[in-house]
Amino acid sequence: MKIINSIPLVDFSGGVAATIISIVVCFALIAGLIFYVKRSKKRKNMVHNRKKKNDNPERKG
Repeated sequence: MKIINSIPLVDFSGGVAATIISIVVCFALIAGLIFYVKRSKKRKNMVHNRKKKNDNPERKG
C-alpha cells in the first residue's frame, strides 16, 4: 500500500482548459460559417437585376 500512496494524483486542469478552449473555438468557427453563408445568400439575392416597367422610357413614345 505504500507504493499506491506515493503516486501523485494526475492533474487534469490543463486538459480541461484545452477541452473548453477547443469547444469555444469550434462553436466560433460554426457561427462564422453560418454568418458567411447567410451573407453570401443575401448578396446573391441582391445581384438579380429584374426588369421594371420604366427601364426603357425612350421606347414608349
